[in-house]
Amino acid sequence: MYYFVPAWYGTDRIWQQSATPWYWMRESIEFDDTINQVRIFQEAEMDRVLLLPQYNPQLRYFLHRQDILETDVISIFDGIQGVPSELSMRPLQLQDMEWPSGTIFSYTPFLAIAFRKGKCLAKIDMGVDGNILSLTRYKDEEIIYIDYMDDRGFISSRLYYNEGKPYFHEYLRFDGQWILREMLIEENRSVMVNEAFFHAFKKESYANIGEVVSEKMKEHLMALIPGRDQLVLAAHPANLAFLQDTASGVKKVLSFYGDRQPLSAENFVLYFDMIDAQLLITDSEKTKEAISVFSPSLAQKTHRITSFDSRLRLGSSQERKESKIYYYIKENELPTKNQLKKILEVLGQHPLFEVVFAFYNGAPERVKEVEQQLEELIASEQNLNLFQSPAQLEVLGENQIIDKEFVQDAPDYRFVVKNFSNENDIIQELEKTRLIVDLSEEPNLYTQIAGISAGIPQVNRVQTEYVDHLKNGYVLSKGDKELEKAITHFLLELKPWNEALVYSIEKIQEYTGQRLIEKWEGWMKERHG
Repeated sequence: MYYFVPAWYGTDRIWQQSATPWYWMRESIEFDDTINQVRIFQEAEMDRVLLLPQYNPQLRYFLHRQDILETDVISIFDGIQGVPSELSMRPLQLQDMEWPSGTIFSYTPFLAIAFRKGKCLAKIDMGVDGNILSLTRYKDEEIIYIDYMDDRGFISSRLYYNEGKPYFHEYLRFDGQWILREMLIEENRSVMVNEAFFHAFKKESYANIGEVVSEKMKEHLMALIPGRDQLVLAAHPANLAFLQDTASGVKKVLSFYGDRQPLSAENFVLYFDMIDAQLLITDSEKTKEAISVFSPSLAQKTHRITSFDSRLRLGSSQERKESKIYYYIKENELPTKNQLKKILEVLGQHPLFEVVFAFYNGAPERVKEVEQQLEELIASEQNLNLFQSPAQLEVLGENQIIDKEFVQDAPDYRFVVKNFSNENDIIQELEKTRLIVDLSEEPNLYTQIAGISAGIPQVNRVQTEYVDHLKNGYVLSKGDKELEKAITHFLLELKPWNEALVYSIEKIQEYTGQRLIEKWEGWMKERHG
């Protein structure tokens, strides 16, 4: 049995994996190495379990979005809260909750609000799937508490406020009793156990919620069976301690992804953890080289596995006559005026080219800055033909919510600036994309993964593990002056684009499915003879 421990942690409160309302910008892309690995093992019907240390009452929606809902889950907090294992998803409705007579509901584009006698009783936040995430209760315009809903149809926890600030958080049993009370004031993060449940814990109180998680995780990890079970741990500062809590003789894999786990030669705890693991997995040569700096012996058990997002369809942009360019923009590394001008000139010369300038969770002022730069360039370059044809307008408007007033006032250019807040929207955009351009000093990891997963060639300023020059992309070794050449290389001739697609397919086959599992098991045998 393979036990996967992910690093799906929060930022402010690390042991919380909170679902965000649909109108909020997510802080990061959800996809990671654990999702990729679990999908591969799921598709191969290998025995696998997700062992989750973090609290996430909306977990099943997350697993569904990532196509891993078929994988069994052991949740530490489900065990603490006494949630029956057979309980399935049951979306809550407003009508399922108790409201005083005379309550009326007002629906805004962002949330629902409950009123009674002109006063706000509650605000109800929804997730991207239309599910109720939380219910914020008010009294005299002040927050009293927030109820967090479990996607299986019950109130999972309650966060109490005092003078407008979070005071303490009660985790509730499935039957509604509180079992843990976590203090949330600056000088006190302790956790109290309800007296009725002292028998379920080793202590009556804890210094913080992390201590509770460690106790319960250790119980599961010590129960793993040597020779049968493998622990696949996502490398993250919060996860490393779990290696030492695992039963002796159990094979351990430590998986590195992006910059999630800082690598420092002075980090001796990490060094000994890497020695303890039988296999080290990385997503890049850069990380692999950084690990070898610790010790040459570590290099022998370090292997790179390229991640792919199987939700993307290979080669689907061939169905369109127009060629869409997906130009990724990093918020703290905006394109230069010359780069934007070059893109607009390419658009002007090729009537069937379109561009989406893509931010991920970008600050509105940074998005506006790029929009203004584009407007200024258009004003100064009167001879550019950047307008949509009627047919292109029809395609651009498909499956999009359009502000009619904006459409009437705004010119219909063959480019648009978009600020993406979730992976599903990115995937939908890439379905019709013909070429990706990312001129960042370090190209965005998820965009590279998505690009190769969809067989889309990519233009970068630097060489990466995901893009090989003139095979599935173009590296601008001579700088921005090659940008037009790189774009037209893939968009004006079908042969280079098809070759890039075939190359991507070959890479995907090497690092997915049964071939990857055979590699994985072969690496483990090398370490054990």
